Amino acid sequence: MPPAYIADKNGKPMHSWRILILPYIDQVELYNAYRFDEPWDGPNNRKLAGRMPAHFKLSAIERPGNTTTNYLAVVGPETVWRPNEGMKWADVTDGSSNTILIVENVGANVHWMEPRDLNFADMDFTLKSKNGISSRYVDPAVAMMDCAIRRLLPDMSRQTLRALLTANGGEKLSLDPNTGEWQLLEDGRKRPLAEP
Repeated sequence: MPPAYIADKNGKPMHSWRILILPYIDQVELYNAYRFDEPWDGPNNRKLAGRMPAHFKLSAIERPGNTTTNYLAVVGPETVWRPNEGMKWADVTDGSSNTILIVENVGANVHWMEPRDLNFADMDFTLKSKNGISSRYVDPAVAMMDCAIRRLLPDMSRQTLRALLTANGGEKLSLDPNTGEWQLLEDGRKRPLAEP
């Protein structure tokens, strides 16, 4: 796993994980155009803003000129996303199917190149919060460490959500077929829309 961000010598976040993964999502040219000797919003890098890869866009709400991503990491020593240091997959002792990798968010207004995501220490663990997991859909989707896309039911408890975000918290979680708490999504765009 890459670090959540690379910071400068003073600890200020400079470069996001979204930049660091570009070569792995067929964006080598964009990665090579990015300059690590200036901040994400430096003179050269800001010219790349309009080239946001589709991977970082929430489908069906895309608009021309959009530079806001709706896919965020949750950063903190409890999670798989740590500042300035990567994490080995083998160190995710809670299990890859019980650990959230990426969350949907509508409202935090994070520029796709910005080294800012949700912070585990001060995020809102209720669904539909702009400082937490939120979506234009009734049930927000998350990407798990095992690459499964799952949806979070609106009545999920804060404790369950916290447990799913930790990488090695030791919580005991399982998929409950009776409640449907962890339903797989065939196509995330087919979920019902939330009331405006």
